[in-house]
Amino acid sequence: MKISRIIGFLLFCCTAPLMAQEKDSLIIALDEAVVTGTRIARQKSKVTASISTISRETIDRSGELNVLPLLAYQVPGFLLNDRSITGFGVGPGSGGNISIRGISGTPNNRVLVLIDGQPQYMGIFAHPIADAYSASDIERVEIQRGAASVLYGSNAMGGAINLITRKATKEGWQGSANLGYGSFGTFMGSANAAYKQDKFHSLVAINRNSTSGFRADAADNFENTTGYLKMGYAFSPALSLSGDVQLADATYYQPGPIAAPLEEDKREYLRGRAAISLRNDWGNVSGALLLFHNFGEHEFQTGFSSKDQNQGITFYQNLSLLPKQVLTLGIDYKRFGGKAFNETLPPPARTGLGVQHTIHETDLYLQAQQDLGEKTSINAGLRQVSNSHYGKKLLPGFGIAYQARKNFTLKASSSKAFRSPSVVDLFLFPSSNELLEPEELWNHEAGFQTHILDSKLSLELMAFMAKGSNLIQINPMDTPPIGSNSGSFLNKGLESQIRYQSSASWKVMLNYAYVDASKNILFAPKHNLSFQADLQVKKFTIIPSMRVIGGLRNSLLETDDNENYTLLDLRVMYAISPKVKAYVTGKNLLNTAYQLEKGFPMPGINVMTGIHLKF
Repeated sequence: MKISRIIGFLLFCCTAPLMAQEKDSLIIALDEAVVTGTRIARQKSKVTASISTISRETIDRSGELNVLPLLAYQVPGFLLNDRSITGFGVGPGSGGNISIRGISGTPNNRVLVLIDGQPQYMGIFAHPIADAYSASDIERVEIQRGAASVLYGSNAMGGAINLITRKATKEGWQGSANLGYGSFGTFMGSANAAYKQDKFHSLVAINRNSTSGFRADAADNFENTTGYLKMGYAFSPALSLSGDVQLADATYYQPGPIAAPLEEDKREYLRGRAAISLRNDWGNVSGALLLFHNFGEHEFQTGFSSKDQNQGITFYQNLSLLPKQVLTLGIDYKRFGGKAFNETLPPPARTGLGVQHTIHETDLYLQAQQDLGEKTSINAGLRQVSNSHYGKKLLPGFGIAYQARKNFTLKASSSKAFRSPSVVDLFLFPSSNELLEPEELWNHEAGFQTHILDSKLSLELMAFMAKGSNLIQINPMDTPPIGSNSGSFLNKGLESQIRYQSSASWKVMLNYAYVDASKNILFAPKHNLSFQADLQVKKFTIIPSMRVIGGLRNSLLETDDNENYTLLDLRVMYAISPKVKAYVTGKNLLNTAYQLEKGFPMPGINVMTGIHLKF
């Protein structure tokens, strides 16, 4: 089936019921307050950046143990290399690559992941650790599609994913547990408990997922255990303190490509995070002091091992000194790096190994937001980066939102983003180059958002152009082949979202993104379509999902064909009681054979069944 026919069919499915629905009071929360892209709670219609949001209810109903896979059906233009039944792994040949608007990286370091506004990435390779983002710990996800470096710094070229952690909000104890078992010996279990008493709140969670793997030709086992603890205290309505710690202990077997399968490539890794936040809200002055520390230990059977750290401080204040104006002043300090070893390599290939490498980065930023009357909102921002290795960079950004009529907002923005060279780029292995400069990107976008039919139907359309330059790449034809700032790309496209909710028992979402990439790059499909419905029929909840990918390059060889595929998933839950639900989840029910990376097949049909408890 051609992708145009599929799009037309799904649009019909979304809009045909509109004529038959009776009017009711339920509306889509289109103009909810967001903090991503602004550092202060602000109506989404007044934020000039493109923001997608995912609620705790959506996270719960998805049944996902990790928060990243559910983004594929919630965020236009999002692609995740979820190559196993569960888990992603680390190192060459692993999954977990994240792409927004066709912008990713190998390693995956051009989309920034934040936890409560704090950057999260490995100190040596500067990529996020996908296996550390447990859904049980997250209250809400906000995704800024497009350049986000003015507020968040390095790596936010394709966008930023802000994971906002949970906290207890009801007095006393509450919690939940989930147990599931499925195809290929896959187990998923989680439990969390929250407690609140007056000004004190706490939450603890533990998760375990494992699988025997689906590859018959190679070992692709995976297991991961994560733990999370958060506590906080509100000194007053205007001042609060909280702290949280997280650990993830995983073992992954990298199977290799089907042309050269591996019987045993074991990789063990331990990741940890600790953070403290002091938040203030004195009306016209609000903000936070955030301190974070990430660390990791990696041990590969091939001989590679490493220890890395990423530490930092973020301090910002929002000042409302003039009517309808907010000035945000902030400073970010990061210290990241680590030490790597591999005694199995010949001495000439051990460049930079066995030595502690550290990079310091101090950024100052200013963002001004101003409402002009009731219809127009503008913002402008500037970040100055001071890096201990390459010096200073200046990043501007600006945008406008205009309410052309009630419930219809036009948006446009331009912003510059960057990625600082990582430790591996600068110092490790023979291809490293200490003269590297940061990668740069300009993002321009314009579009609209609206909600109609008594706010039951929401539409969003955004056109974008992202021009990357100074990209770090290695040309194997050079002698010697070392990294250089010689790469560039130009991605142009459209992204859209349609949401319709007729009642509390029926809603649908349709996302479509088109990307015209000037270069042969991975994880940048020309067409990315997703459809998801959520139906409540008495005690049953039925969630069918479909994804259609067209024009995906899964190899850098120009002679290889594009990948085109369609996936169908289905989740069914039955409420045994108000606090007990049984569920069955089926993925890739069409048993589609496809590869996101050449030589690495994706799982076929797989099923998970289990039970979910609340207390």
